[in-house]
Amino acid sequence: MMLTIPNAETYPPDEMKNATQHADALKSVHRKLVKEYKPEPRQPIDPVQAMVRGILSFDVPDAKVEEAMKVIAKEFVDLNELRVATELEVQELLGTRYPRVEDRAAMIAVALNSIFERENTMHLQRLRELNKRETRAFVRETPSIHPFVEAYVMQYGFETPAFPIDDAILEFLVEEDAMEAGTSLEDAQKFVENHVKGDDLHDLFASLRVAVFEDGKGKKRR
Repeated sequence: MMLTIPNAETYPPDEMKNATQHADALKSVHRKLVKEYKPEPRQPIDPVQAMVRGILSFDVPDAKVEEAMKVIAKEFVDLNELRVATELEVQELLGTRYPRVEDRAAMIAVALNSIFERENTMHLQRLRELNKRETRAFVRETPSIHPFVEAYVMQYGFETPAFPIDDAILEFLVEEDAMEAGTSLEDAQKFVENHVKGDDLHDLFASLRVAVFEDGKGKKRR
């Protein structure tokens, strides 16, 4: 149940048309946005909490996500209680106006049950003993996981370089000529991760969230 809209044409990150031009534009966007928004240092989140928050976050402003997380925390004692809740209960809790609420409720159920089935617990501390590649492979094996979510878990849950990307961020990057139109979320993610230093990925992501959702909803900044 991927929420990515299929593209008619996709470009692998190393074969993207005008790759050098887009890479230069991406670096320019990075410098400009980080200078303008001065993002706060990353605040780590429990990995399973990050999974839930990530599912609620793609293509949704942070303020709305924060409200949803507070509602969930108030309604459920812990994440295991959220895991066994019905999808309809979660939908009703988030409200019908929450973007793609049915899809997100289903994704939460699938993700939490997948973690429980694989780990026999509702935490992912064991993954901290693995190397970064093994940890990310585990997260990516979560059924139907969105590219934004798996990178969000890595970035905030395991404090590992990764770039959460959704349709809103991708559209912004295309408008800034930092990405080729028609690039899939997966390939766009790889392109950014290949051309931005790992230590800089969080600040770029945090700045883009502000640019896209809080400051003109993705207007071009020249």
